[in-house]
Amino acid sequence: MQGETYYSTRFERGDKTMRIKLGSVASPGSRLAYEYDIGSTTPLTIHVAGLRGPTPDGGVQLLARNDDPEILCAACRKNKASTICLECENGDYHGWLCEACAEEHECDDDMRLPVVNSPRAGVCGYTGTPFD
Repeated sequence: MQGETYYSTRFERGDKTMRIKLGSVASPGSRLAYEYDIGSTTPLTIHVAGLRGPTPDGGVQLLARNDDPEILCAACRKNKASTICLECENGDYHGWLCEACAEEHECDDDMRLPVVNSPRAGVCGYTGTPFD
């Protein structure tokens, strides 16, 4: 329902939990706001494009696609960024660098992460590999 907030854990009495059927709060055309990981929150917007039949066990199968980040290098402003310098990044893509500029960059190599197709790129050491 529009304007409703659901929590994975109840923080206060009366909070609604996420233990509800997705179909009761979303339908094709819906947009849902979701905040992943309270400690280093990544805000996501989920757009429900359509419905497919249930899985053989009666569950729901989610099909998702992230938009590939098209962020230019903060140094040269010409090439697509491929590396994130965590020492320089402050939430405005200032630490996002192309390969050439990353090689010349003065910060430690240990403080760099790859640009990956994920909203978690550059957050908490996320590199896009399983079990990060």
